[in-house]
Amino acid sequence: MRLRYRALGCLACSILGPLACTKADKPTGSISPDAAVAGETSDDWEDAAPAARADDVNSGDATGSVGEPTHDTGVDGAESPAGDAGVPGANAVVADAEADAAQDSSDVACSGLFCEDFEQGQIDPTKWDLQTGAGGTLDIEEQIVAHGKYAMHVHGLAGPADYALIVTKNAPAALSAANFGRAYFFITPKPLTSGHTQMTFAGTNGTGPAEGPGPFPKLRYMEVANINGGWQIGFDLLDLSPLIEEVAYPAGSPQVPVATWSCLEWQFTDQPDVVNLWVDGAATGTFDNEHVSYPGGHTPGSPLYDGTSSGLIGGYTVFGFGFHDWHPNKPFDLYYDDIVLDTKRVGCLAGDDP
Repeated sequence: MRLRYRALGCLACSILGPLACTKADKPTGSISPDAAVAGETSDDWEDAAPAARADDVNSGDATGSVGEPTHDTGVDGAESPAGDAGVPGANAVVADAEADAAQDSSDVACSGLFCEDFEQGQIDPTKWDLQTGAGGTLDIEEQIVAHGKYAMHVHGLAGPADYALIVTKNAPAALSAANFGRAYFFITPKPLTSGHTQMTFAGTNGTGPAEGPGPFPKLRYMEVANINGGWQIGFDLLDLSPLIEEVAYPAGSPQVPVATWSCLEWQFTDQPDVVNLWVDGAATGTFDNEHVSYPGGHTPGSPLYDGTSSGLIGGYTVFGFGFHDWHPNKPFDLYYDDIVLDTKRVGCLAGDDP
Protein backbone atom coordinates (compact mmCIF):
# COMPACT_ATOMS: atom_id res chain seq x y z
CA MET A 1 0.00 0.00 0.00
CA ARG A 2 1.56 3.30 -1.13
CA LEU A 3 1.11 6.02 1.49
CA ARG A 4 2.89 9.14 2.72
CA TYR A 5 4.87 9.66 5.92
CA ARG A 6 6.08 12.96 7.31
CA ALA A 7 9.28 12.05 9.12
CA LEU A 8 11.76 14.00 6.98
CA GLY A 9 11.30 17.24 8.89
CA CYS A 10 11.97 15.48 12.17
CA LEU A 11 15.13 13.93 10.73
CA ALA A 12 16.40 17.35 9.61
CA CYS A 13 15.62 18.71 13.05
CA SER A 14 17.65 16.00 14.74
CA ILE A 15 20.63 16.42 12.39
CA LEU A 16 20.81 20.20 11.96
CA GLY A 17 19.59 21.26 15.37
CA PRO A 18 16.97 23.82 16.48
CA LEU A 19 17.61 26.21 13.54
CA ALA A 20 16.34 23.56 11.15
CA CYS A 21 13.10 22.99 13.08
CA THR A 22 9.91 24.75 12.12
CA LYS A 23 6.34 24.51 13.27
CA ALA A 24 5.72 22.05 10.46
CA ASP A 25 8.29 19.69 11.95
CA LYS A 26 6.41 19.32 15.23
CA PRO A 27 3.05 17.80 16.17
CA THR A 28 0.25 20.37 16.18
CA GLY A 29 -3.42 20.51 16.98
CA SER A 30 -3.08 18.86 20.38
CA ILE A 31 -6.32 18.45 22.31
CA SER A 32 -6.62 18.34 26.09
CA PRO A 33 -8.90 15.38 26.82
CA ASP A 34 -11.93 16.02 29.01
CA ALA A 35 -12.49 13.08 31.27
CA ALA A 36 -16.02 14.16 32.26
CA VAL A 37 -18.33 11.87 30.28
CA ALA A 38 -21.82 10.53 30.69
CA GLY A 39 -22.24 7.35 32.72
CA GLU A 40 -19.95 5.07 34.69
CA THR A 41 -17.32 2.97 32.97
CA SER A 42 -17.38 -0.70 33.87
CA ASP A 43 -16.38 -3.85 32.02
CA ASP A 44 -17.78 -6.41 34.48
CA TRP A 45 -20.39 -7.47 31.95
CA GLU A 46 -17.69 -8.66 29.54
CA ASP A 47 -15.40 -10.38 32.03
CA ALA A 48 -16.29 -13.85 30.79
CA ALA A 49 -16.20 -12.99 27.10
CA PRO A 50 -12.55 -13.49 26.05
CA ALA A 51 -12.35 -17.15 27.01
CA ALA A 52 -15.64 -17.98 25.30
CA ARG A 53 -14.64 -16.04 22.19
CA ALA A 54 -11.28 -17.80 21.92
CA ASP A 55 -13.14 -21.11 21.65
CA ASP A 56 -15.22 -19.77 18.74
CA VAL A 57 -12.55 -17.84 16.89
CA ASN A 58 -12.63 -20.07 13.82
CA SER A 59 -16.39 -19.87 13.25
CA GLY A 60 -18.05 -17.47 10.82
CA ASP A 61 -17.62 -16.80 7.13
CA ALA A 62 -15.94 -14.20 4.97
CA THR A 63 -18.39 -13.51 2.20
CA GLY A 64 -18.67 -9.78 1.57
CA SER A 65 -21.97 -9.78 -0.30
CA VAL A 66 -21.72 -6.24 -1.64
CA GLY A 67 -20.29 -5.52 -5.11
CA GLU A 68 -17.03 -3.78 -5.84
CA PRO A 69 -16.99 -0.02 -5.17
CA THR A 70 -16.09 2.85 -7.41
CA HIS A 71 -12.71 3.87 -6.05
CA ASP A 72 -12.29 7.22 -4.37
CA THR A 73 -9.85 9.13 -6.57
CA GLY A 74 -8.20 10.66 -3.51
CA VAL A 75 -5.30 13.06 -3.93
CA ASP A 76 -5.66 13.69 -7.66
CA GLY A 77 -4.68 10.03 -8.16
CA ALA A 78 -1.19 10.73 -6.78
CA GLU A 79 0.87 7.75 -5.68
CA SER A 80 3.31 7.88 -2.82
CA PRO A 81 6.26 5.82 -1.67
CA ALA A 82 5.85 3.22 1.01
CA GLY A 83 7.39 3.25 4.46
CA ASP A 84 6.85 2.50 8.13
CA ALA A 85 6.50 5.33 10.62
CA GLY A 86 8.41 5.68 13.86
CA VAL A 87 6.13 4.63 16.71
CA PRO A 88 6.61 2.31 19.65
CA GLY A 89 6.73 -1.18 18.21
CA ALA A 90 7.19 -0.06 14.59
CA ASN A 91 10.31 0.35 12.45
CA ALA A 92 11.15 3.93 11.56
CA VAL A 93 11.41 4.62 7.85
CA VAL A 94 12.06 8.07 6.38
CA ALA A 95 9.95 8.73 3.29
CA ASP A 96 11.10 10.32 0.08
CA ALA A 97 11.33 14.11 0.36
CA GLU A 98 8.91 14.51 -2.53
CA ALA A 99 6.11 13.00 -0.47
CA ASP A 100 6.02 16.07 1.78
CA ALA A 101 5.30 18.26 -1.22
CA ALA A 102 2.38 16.16 -2.45
CA GLN A 103 -1.04 17.80 -2.60
CA ASP A 104 -3.11 17.59 0.59
CA SER A 105 -6.24 15.46 0.60
CA SER A 106 -8.11 18.51 1.93
CA ASP A 107 -8.04 19.89 -1.62
CA VAL A 108 -10.28 17.05 -2.81
CA ALA A 109 -14.07 17.19 -2.54
CA CYS A 110 -15.76 14.78 -0.12
CA SER A 111 -16.43 11.46 -1.87
CA GLY A 112 -19.40 10.57 0.38
CA LEU A 113 -22.13 12.11 2.52
CA PHE A 114 -19.78 12.73 5.45
CA CYS A 115 -15.98 13.10 5.41
CA GLU A 116 -13.15 13.86 7.83
CA ASP A 117 -9.49 14.12 6.81
CA PHE A 118 -8.29 16.13 9.86
CA GLU A 119 -6.66 18.71 7.60
CA GLN A 120 -7.87 21.54 9.85
CA GLY A 121 -5.16 20.41 12.25
CA GLN A 122 -7.70 20.12 15.07
CA ILE A 123 -10.97 18.39 15.89
CA ASP A 124 -13.82 20.34 14.30
CA PRO A 125 -16.20 21.15 17.21
CA THR A 126 -19.09 21.69 14.80
CA LYS A 127 -18.85 18.07 13.61
CA TRP A 128 -17.53 16.09 16.57
CA ASP A 129 -17.92 15.52 20.30
CA LEU A 130 -14.79 14.35 22.10
CA GLN A 131 -15.21 11.54 24.64
CA THR A 132 -12.29 10.29 26.75
CA GLY A 133 -12.13 8.27 29.95
CA ALA A 134 -9.94 6.16 32.26
CA GLY A 135 -6.75 7.75 30.87
CA GLY A 136 -7.35 7.39 27.13
CA THR A 137 -6.08 10.39 25.13
CA LEU A 138 -6.70 11.84 21.67
CA ASP A 139 -4.90 14.46 19.57
CA ILE A 140 -4.25 15.52 16.00
CA GLU A 141 -0.67 15.09 14.82
CA GLU A 142 1.44 15.25 11.67
CA GLN A 143 4.16 12.66 12.24
CA ILE A 144 2.25 9.53 11.17
CA VAL A 145 -0.33 10.21 8.44
CA ALA A 146 -1.85 8.28 5.57
CA HIS A 147 -2.50 11.26 3.29
CA GLY A 148 -2.24 15.03 3.59
CA LYS A 149 -0.64 16.67 6.65
CA TYR A 150 -2.62 15.46 9.66
CA ALA A 151 -4.13 12.34 11.22
CA MET A 152 -5.96 11.55 14.46
CA HIS A 153 -3.96 9.76 17.16
CA VAL A 154 -5.49 7.94 20.13
CA HIS A 155 -3.45 6.41 22.94
CA GLY A 156 -4.63 3.64 25.26
CA LEU A 157 -3.28 2.65 28.65
CA ALA A 158 -3.16 -0.69 30.40
CA GLY A 159 -5.85 0.60 32.75
CA PRO A 160 -9.48 -0.39 33.29
CA ALA A 161 -11.61 0.02 30.14
CA ASP A 162 -10.13 3.28 28.87
CA TYR A 163 -11.44 5.03 25.77
CA ALA A 164 -10.89 8.00 23.48
CA LEU A 165 -13.46 8.72 20.78
CA ILE A 166 -14.72 11.33 18.37
CA VAL A 167 -18.50 11.05 17.95
CA THR A 168 -20.62 12.73 15.29
CA LYS A 169 -22.89 15.59 16.35
CA ASN A 170 -25.17 15.76 13.31
CA ALA A 171 -24.70 12.82 11.00
CA PRO A 172 -26.62 12.95 7.69
CA ALA A 173 -30.12 11.49 8.04
CA ALA A 174 -29.61 9.44 4.88
CA LEU A 175 -27.19 7.21 6.85
CA SER A 176 -29.78 6.23 9.47
CA ALA A 177 -31.17 3.05 7.86
CA ALA A 178 -27.97 1.57 6.42
CA ASN A 179 -24.51 2.89 5.71
CA PHE A 180 -21.01 2.16 4.49
CA GLY A 181 -17.80 3.53 5.95
CA ARG A 182 -14.12 3.82 5.11
CA ALA A 183 -11.19 4.83 7.29
CA TYR A 184 -7.45 4.40 7.08
CA PHE A 185 -5.87 3.10 10.29
CA PHE A 186 -2.39 2.44 11.66
CA ILE A 187 -2.16 0.39 14.85
CA THR A 188 0.81 -0.62 16.97
CA PRO A 189 1.05 -4.32 17.86
CA LYS A 190 0.46 -3.93 21.59
CA PRO A 191 -3.36 -3.59 21.69
CA LEU A 192 -3.76 -6.83 19.82
CA THR A 193 -3.14 -8.68 23.07
CA SER A 194 -6.31 -7.15 24.54
CA GLY A 195 -9.56 -9.08 24.79
CA HIS A 196 -11.74 -6.55 22.94
CA THR A 197 -10.78 -3.14 21.51
CA GLN A 198 -13.53 -1.28 19.69
CA MET A 199 -12.40 0.80 16.71
CA THR A 200 -15.51 2.21 15.00
CA PHE A 201 -19.22 2.02 15.83
CA ALA A 202 -22.63 3.33 14.76
CA GLY A 203 -26.00 3.19 16.49
CA THR A 204 -28.63 5.05 18.45
CA ASN A 205 -29.78 5.38 22.06
CA GLY A 206 -32.29 2.72 23.08
CA THR A 207 -35.32 3.05 25.34
CA GLY A 208 -34.82 -0.07 27.44
CA PRO A 209 -34.81 0.07 31.27
CA ALA A 210 -31.13 -0.72 31.81
CA GLU A 211 -27.96 1.34 31.60
CA GLY A 212 -24.67 -0.17 30.49
CA PRO A 213 -21.14 1.18 30.72
CA GLY A 214 -20.27 4.72 29.62
CA PRO A 215 -19.82 6.88 27.77
CA PHE A 216 -23.18 5.96 26.14
CA PRO A 217 -25.01 3.76 28.65
CA LYS A 218 -28.15 3.22 26.54
CA LEU A 219 -26.50 2.85 23.14
CA ARG A 220 -27.56 0.14 20.70
CA TYR A 221 -24.78 -0.16 18.16
CA MET A 222 -22.82 -2.17 15.63
CA GLU A 223 -19.04 -2.15 15.73
CA VAL A 224 -15.77 -3.15 14.13
CA ALA A 225 -13.24 -4.19 16.78
CA ASN A 226 -10.09 -6.24 17.24
CA ILE A 227 -9.71 -9.11 19.67
CA ASN A 228 -6.52 -11.03 20.47
CA GLY A 229 -4.97 -10.02 17.17
CA GLY A 230 -7.98 -10.83 14.97
CA TRP A 231 -11.21 -9.08 13.93
CA GLN A 232 -14.54 -8.90 15.75
CA ILE A 233 -17.77 -7.58 14.17
CA GLY A 234 -21.26 -7.54 15.65
CA PHE A 235 -23.61 -5.59 17.92
CA ASP A 236 -24.25 -4.60 21.53
CA LEU A 237 -27.54 -3.55 23.17
CA LEU A 238 -26.62 -1.62 26.32
CA ASP A 239 -30.15 -0.60 27.37
CA LEU A 240 -31.14 -4.18 28.27
CA SER A 241 -30.40 -6.30 31.32
CA PRO A 242 -28.50 -8.48 31.01
CA LEU A 243 -26.63 -6.63 28.29
CA ILE A 244 -26.83 -8.27 24.87
CA GLU A 245 -23.72 -8.86 22.77
CA GLU A 246 -23.47 -11.00 19.63
CA VAL A 247 -20.40 -11.06 17.39
CA ALA A 248 -18.62 -12.96 14.64
CA TYR A 249 -14.94 -13.76 14.22
CA PRO A 250 -14.16 -14.08 10.49
CA ALA A 251 -13.36 -17.53 9.15
CA GLY A 252 -9.68 -18.38 9.05
CA SER A 253 -8.88 -15.88 11.82
CA PRO A 254 -7.47 -13.11 9.57
CA GLN A 255 -5.13 -10.91 11.58
CA VAL A 256 -5.32 -7.14 12.00
CA PRO A 257 -2.47 -5.47 10.04
CA VAL A 258 0.00 -3.79 12.39
CA ALA A 259 2.56 -0.99 12.02
CA THR A 260 1.30 -0.12 8.53
CA TRP A 261 -1.48 2.04 7.11
CA SER A 262 -4.45 -0.10 6.01
CA CYS A 263 -7.80 0.65 4.41
CA LEU A 264 -10.73 -0.43 6.59
CA GLU A 265 -14.25 -0.60 5.12
CA TRP A 266 -17.53 -1.73 6.64
CA GLN A 267 -21.26 -1.93 6.03
CA PHE A 268 -23.87 -1.63 8.81
CA THR A 269 -27.52 -2.44 8.06
CA ASP A 270 -30.48 -2.75 10.42
CA GLN A 271 -33.05 -4.30 8.05
CA PRO A 272 -31.81 -7.03 8.39
CA ASP A 273 -29.05 -6.69 11.00
CA VAL A 274 -25.78 -7.31 9.11
CA VAL A 275 -22.14 -6.21 9.32
CA ASN A 276 -19.79 -6.69 6.37
CA LEU A 277 -16.05 -6.04 6.67
CA TRP A 278 -13.31 -5.39 4.09
CA VAL A 279 -9.59 -4.81 4.73
CA ASP A 280 -7.43 -3.31 1.98
CA GLY A 281 -10.25 -3.96 -0.48
CA ALA A 282 -10.64 -7.67 0.30
CA ALA A 283 -13.81 -9.15 1.80
CA THR A 284 -12.85 -10.23 5.32
CA GLY A 285 -15.96 -11.19 7.28
CA THR A 286 -19.73 -11.06 7.77
CA PHE A 287 -21.92 -10.96 10.86
CA ASP A 288 -25.59 -11.90 10.47
CA ASN A 289 -27.98 -14.59 11.68
CA GLU A 290 -25.97 -17.17 9.73
CA HIS A 291 -22.61 -16.17 11.24
CA VAL A 292 -22.48 -15.81 15.03
CA SER A 293 -19.36 -16.86 16.94
CA TYR A 294 -20.22 -15.49 20.38
CA PRO A 295 -22.15 -16.40 22.41
CA GLY A 296 -21.81 -20.04 21.54
CA GLY A 297 -24.72 -22.27 20.67
CA HIS A 298 -26.37 -20.10 18.00
CA THR A 299 -28.12 -22.13 15.31
CA PRO A 300 -27.29 -20.66 11.89
CA GLY A 301 -30.36 -18.98 10.40
CA SER A 302 -32.21 -18.64 13.69
CA PRO A 303 -33.17 -15.16 14.98
CA LEU A 304 -30.38 -13.09 16.50
CA TYR A 305 -32.39 -11.86 19.50
CA ASP A 306 -35.97 -11.77 20.77
CA GLY A 307 -37.33 -13.65 17.78
CA THR A 308 -35.95 -11.31 15.11
CA SER A 309 -32.86 -10.45 13.08
CA SER A 310 -34.04 -6.99 11.98
CA GLY A 311 -34.42 -3.62 13.65
CA LEU A 312 -32.42 -4.50 16.75
CA ILE A 313 -30.33 -1.32 16.56
CA GLY A 314 -33.17 1.07 15.79
CA GLY A 315 -31.24 3.06 13.19
CA TYR A 316 -27.94 4.92 13.05
CA THR A 317 -27.78 8.46 14.43
CA VAL A 318 -24.36 8.38 16.11
CA PHE A 319 -21.02 7.37 14.57
CA GLY A 320 -17.79 7.05 16.54
CA PHE A 321 -14.09 6.52 15.82
CA GLY A 322 -11.13 5.93 18.12
CA PHE A 323 -10.98 3.13 20.66
CA HIS A 324 -12.69 1.62 23.69
CA ASP A 325 -10.51 -1.07 25.25
CA TRP A 326 -12.71 -3.40 27.29
CA HIS A 327 -9.95 -5.73 28.48
CA PRO A 328 -6.71 -3.71 28.48
CA ASN A 329 -3.38 -5.47 28.49
CA LYS A 330 -0.68 -3.02 27.37
CA PRO A 331 -0.46 0.64 26.28
CA PHE A 332 -0.90 1.19 22.55
CA ASP A 333 -1.32 3.80 19.80
CA LEU A 334 -3.89 3.92 17.01
CA TYR A 335 -4.12 6.44 14.16
CA TYR A 336 -7.00 7.32 11.79
CA ASP A 337 -7.14 9.26 8.54
CA ASP A 338 -9.51 9.88 5.61
CA ILE A 339 -12.85 8.85 7.14
CA VAL A 340 -15.86 8.68 4.78
CA LEU A 341 -19.49 7.65 5.42
CA ASP A 342 -21.99 7.06 2.61
CA THR A 343 -25.01 5.01 1.51
CA LYS A 344 -22.89 3.08 -1.00
CA ARG A 345 -19.54 1.36 -0.65
CA VAL A 346 -16.79 3.98 -0.60
CA GLY A 347 -13.69 2.00 -1.60
CA CYS A 348 -10.04 2.67 -0.89
CA LEU A 349 -8.22 5.65 -2.36
CA ALA A 350 -6.90 5.09 -5.88
CA GLY A 351 -3.31 3.85 -5.85
CA ASP A 352 -3.58 2.48 -2.29
CA ASP A 353 -4.76 -1.02 -3.13
CA PRO A 354 -2.21 -3.78 -2.54
